[in-house]
Amino acid sequence: MPRIHLTYTLLLLVSFSSCANNPGSDKINVTDKTKDTSVTEKKNPGSGAYNLAKPNHTWRLPDQLLEVSGNAWIDGNHLVLIEDLHPVLYIIKLYDKNATLEKTIPFAETEKDKVDIEDVTIVDNTVYALWSHGVLFKISDWQGNPKVKKIKTGLNKQNNTEGLCYDPVSKTLLIACKDDAGITDEKKSAKAVYQFDMNKQTLVQPPFMVIHKKDFEPITNDKLSFNPSAIAVHPATHDIYILTTRDNKGMAIFSHDGVLKSYQTIDKELMPQPEGICFSPDGKLYISSEGKKGEPGNLFEFDQ
Repeated sequence: MPRIHLTYTLLLLVSFSSCANNPGSDKINVTDKTKDTSVTEKKNPGSGAYNLAKPNHTWRLPDQLLEVSGNAWIDGNHLVLIEDLHPVLYIIKLYDKNATLEKTIPFAETEKDKVDIEDVTIVDNTVYALWSHGVLFKISDWQGNPKVKKIKTGLNKQNNTEGLCYDPVSKTLLIACKDDAGITDEKKSAKAVYQFDMNKQTLVQPPFMVIHKKDFEPITNDKLSFNPSAIAVHPATHDIYILTTRDNKGMAIFSHDGVLKSYQTIDKELMPQPEGICFSPDGKLYISSEGKKGEPGNLFEFDQ
């Protein structure tokens, strides 16, 4: 059962300007982290649902991001993205009509560390990148002189860790497992989300959330196979948004205490492989999807 948090902190939204508005500085401002009929959805008041069939902005990503697998918000003009095959942070600058690669920051030796990088998040001046084998790369001072530390979380290849985000309520990282939930006597179809304590550098037990196929029956009228590929916490409601992209392509919204609020299907023609999700402080939703037929991936922006 998910943990129930009895207190919530108010989130103060502040405006950030991009480095383009700060002459003489090469650093990017980072936030402090301390309707369509094809949509299958049952809305609750204040559910924070977005119409995933109608992005208000779409950017084609640079060629290096064919297999984009995660994103994190930096400021109004910048996101950091990662892709499966190379342990590199890609700093993307967003313009009205295009997205350009502004900087690359390698954080592991490709020859020595053959890794499958699946997600990324930013906490203050530290970037965390997630390997599918349950290992975190902690990249401190990533804009200046990056220092990298590998952290074993206790999860592994069988869990197939694909989702990572910062949770401002618990002040922990949330890690979503696409495959094995790591719970004794639990059904194979169950999926788990764990908290990772950054200070103690330990995985919190029991899991923060356990997701079952039957949870979707009241909304979809069917048991739904759900395989988390990305996770994010809404900055105002603290609802938890999770993408799935294997047997089904869609987005589920859970309250912070783990109650399923809504589910939307995603058009695979629009997003062939949605694997990255994040929010801006004012609630804009960003989803990145791998490309198809050799084309680069795309980044989509949604407003409520």
